[in-house]
Parts: sequence; C-alpha cells; structure tokens
Amino acid sequence: KYPDVGILDDGIADVPHLEPWIVERWSSYPESVLSKKHGTFVSGIVVYGDQLQNRDWVGTNGLKLLDACVFPDLDKESISEDELVANIREVVKQFADRVKVWNLSISVTEPIDDYSFSDFAVALDAIQEEYDVLICKSAGNCTNFMSKRPKGRLYQGADSVLSLTVGSIAHTRSSRDLADVDNPSPFSRVGPGPSFIVKPEVVHYGGNAGLDDKGAVVQTGVRSFWIDGTLGESIGTSFSTPRVAALAAGLSEQIDQEFDPLLIKAMVIHSAKYPEKLAIPIEERLNQVGFGRPERVSDVIFNAPHEATLVLRDELVQGEIIDIMDFPMPDCLIADGYYFGQIVVTLVYSPILDPSQRAEYCQSNIDVKLGTYTEKEQRDTTKPHIRNPIGRSGSQNLLLDSLYSKKKLKQNQEGFAVKERLLIQYGDKFYPVKKYAIDLSELTEGNKRKHLTSSKLWYLSLQGLYRDHIEKKAERAGRTLRQEFCLLVTLRDPTGSRCVYDEVVQKLDQYNFWHDTVRTRSTVRVES
Repeated sequence: KYPDVGILDDGIADVPHLEPWIVERWSSYPESVLSKKHGTFVSGIVVYGDQLQNRDWVGTNGLKLLDACVFPDLDKESISEDELVANIREVVKQFADRVKVWNLSISVTEPIDDYSFSDFAVALDAIQEEYDVLICKSAGNCTNFMSKRPKGRLYQGADSVLSLTVGSIAHTRSSRDLADVDNPSPFSRVGPGPSFIVKPEVVHYGGNAGLDDKGAVVQTGVRSFWIDGTLGESIGTSFSTPRVAALAAGLSEQIDQEFDPLLIKAMVIHSAKYPEKLAIPIEERLNQVGFGRPERVSDVIFNAPHEATLVLRDELVQGEIIDIMDFPMPDCLIADGYYFGQIVVTLVYSPILDPSQRAEYCQSNIDVKLGTYTEKEQRDTTKPHIRNPIGRSGSQNLLLDSLYSKKKLKQNQEGFAVKERLLIQYGDKFYPVKKYAIDLSELTEGNKRKHLTSSKLWYLSLQGLYRDHIEKKAERAGRTLRQEFCLLVTLRDPTGSRCVYDEVVQKLDQYNFWHDTVRTRSTVRVES
C-alpha cells in the first residue's frame, strides 16, 4: 500500500517508469491540447526523486499518482485564473476522500503584494479548508539573476496561508553556477508573504543556474523523465516542491490515523533545518529559505533517546486559554543546579480568514509561551477575567530573544546555533506559522541564575487573539470563534548522553497527562 499524491499540472505522459504508479487520470482538456512535459518531470521526482539523484533526501519507498490535468499547453489553448481555480476545485472535490496531498507546481505569474493576499491564494485556501487537504505550492521562478538584479517576490498563489510553500536550494555547483551548495537557487523567488507572514515555509533541492561568457543561462538541473521516457535535467521551484509533497504523503502514510493537514504541515516545518553551508545572513534566511530544508520521513517521525517531541493537537475557543503549569521538563536536563538543553517549538494553526480585509486576511492569532515560574499561587476567582483558582508567580517566557547573551549567540557558530537556532519576534503577531529554537546555555548569566535554577517549575501556555472585525461579525451572527492548532515541542540533550525521552514519559505519567505515542504503521518487506 502506497500513499497517493495528486499532481495538479499539465498531465503525465505514458512513461514506462511512471505508468505503473498512476492510479487514475482526470483531465479538463482533450489530449490534443496537452503538453505533459512539466507534469511528467514533476511526477518523476515525486516517485523517484531520491533514486535519480542517488541520495536519501526524502526517504519514501514509492507513491501512487493521480494525474490531475488542470492546465493545457499554452501554445495551443489559453486559460484564465478562474478556469484554473475551477479545474483544481473540481478534481480535488472528486478525489478528496482518498487523495489528501496535492502538488501544485504551476503559478499565476504575477508577484504578490505586501498589502493584499492574491485571489489565487484565497481560492487555494478555500479549497483546502473545504476538502481537508494539503497543497504543496511552488514559490515560483525568477530570471532577475540574468541581469544581476535582486530576486523577485513570490508568485501569486504561493501566498496561500494554508498551503505549504516551497522554495529551491542548490544540490550541487558547476563552474558557471551562481549558488553554492545548500544555498538558495538563483531563480528561487523570495518572501515574505503579504503582511510579512513567513513564505516560503521550507525549501528543497531544485537545481542551480548561472551564466556563460555570452550571458546565456547555464543550468545544473535535477533529474527526472521527459515525455519520451528518457532521463533529463531541469531547474525550478517546480521540482523542489514535489520532494516536499512526497515527504508529506510519506508522513501521512506512516502515521496510523485519519489525515490531518495541520499535523503533517507542522511536522514538516518542525523538522526543517538550515544547512550548515547556508551562507546568507540570519535576517535574510526566513525570506529566502523559510525555516530550512525538512528531514526525511524516518527522521521526522522517530526521536533519539536523548530527545522527546510532544505533540498537542487541539482547538482553542475564543475566551479560553490553555495553561499547562506542570509541563514535563525532565530532571535529567539539570546540571550543577541549573536547567540546560535545546528546545524547539513549532506552532501551526488555522486562522480565521476573511478576504475582504486585504492585509488583515488572517483575522485570528495564537500566541505560545514556554518558560519557568517560581511557584503556584491561589487566585481570587471573584475578580473579572480570573477563572483558574491556581495561578503562577515569577513567570518568565523563555521564547524571547532579549533574554539571550549577544556575546554567546555570536560565539556559538556551529551545530544547533547554525542549523536550528531561531529567536524571532513575530511582528504584528498574526503569523499562522511560528517557530522558535533556543539553547538554554545561551541565556545571559543573570537570566540563567534568575530563571533556570533547579527549583523552578515549567509551564506552557497558548492564548488566542482576534481582530475587532471578526469579533463583531461573530457577535452579530451569534457564533463562537475557534481555531484549530498543532503544537510540537522538542526537548533535547545536546550532549546526547541523557535519556530525555524516558524521563518525559515518566513526567507525563506523574502529572496524570492523558497521552499516547504517535501510532505508526508497520511495514513488512519481502525480498526474494
């Protein structure tokens, strides 16, 4: 049994290596106006991406393809944006019960704008929300490198809030190429999205490019199939995106539960890391490569003994907060009287969306705090807004860059510091994806003595926020606002010597948490 990926493209040719993997074909157009060149190349990467490069980048063992031909050969027939959206909606509606991950490597070739989400993005969000699917969308390609101009902004559609947007990094470098290995491809368009949301969220390998002595483009592409079945090379975010679609489908197949787009998206982003060879400044990383390149399937799902990942999948109702005052921080992460360790926090939520509000398209927000406090205290519930009779004193959220030593941050330039560390203040707060990665050893000495002593208790809290427009709209309609979310928290011993996983499980039992391991499907292989 293999997971399915829907290929929203210009069709898949009858290539011998791909034909056995195609479970069904759907098309809005007759064969006479189809190209199939682009969709065939994309599909080859979905199924054979690792094998064709002789690398273990994604870690899937085969995927079934739904050939969803939503785009004609533009040399033979034109297509409007409305027609493209209608085609996508029709095929997703028909197959949404069995195909949950869709690859969309075609774009509306107009750059996004800072102050309004594109109509194409809004339509993609509506489709995903209605049919409970995940679309992996390419960031778009840019030719500005040919004239040595800065990269262009993402193409419309890549600003879809619910989609997983993918940029490209270089897998290798020839003498003419402009990008170093593991750095952004010269053609990969950049964020941020409208209202400064993080787009693209992740990157993968989509090729490299440069110029020859005459100024003509030279390509160092990734491998896949042409429509005649021969192998070839090409470049583009179109070909980094199917690797992430394959990863998302592989994860959904491994996890033994009903498909959950929020969980899959959160797991992909949570696993993403910056390559050690990434040379761009920290302040430019989010716009060019998002949160980095995700790990392969097995590394996303399974923890090492010296780390533990907690998953909280829930719904936050307006007026309520989640305040966990017995967060299961393991005692093994105490040395010389102080807590230490690395913590990675990823929050992905489904904001309430209203296209009429332009830059304020995202009408809701969730804030997350993780930190320490001194003790629990009794509270007066007769006072307004106090519902919990037990509160915290001496609380400090540790997901704040102001607590960390600038000197230590500068000195630590290897391992976690280069690949994962993220100390971001999320602007006006309405970011549907938030990620933090901290190393407790990098706190200032004063903050360490104040907030990390072994006597401290740990808490985790989440609180929703809503814009005035949507609150008034909900009040008139008599409905309660709510947001679904998925939160992942990884606790890690950087020395690799302490059994963090076992102690976290013990703490969950000790604090009477209802919990379970993520159930995975067993795979039996028969070799002859």
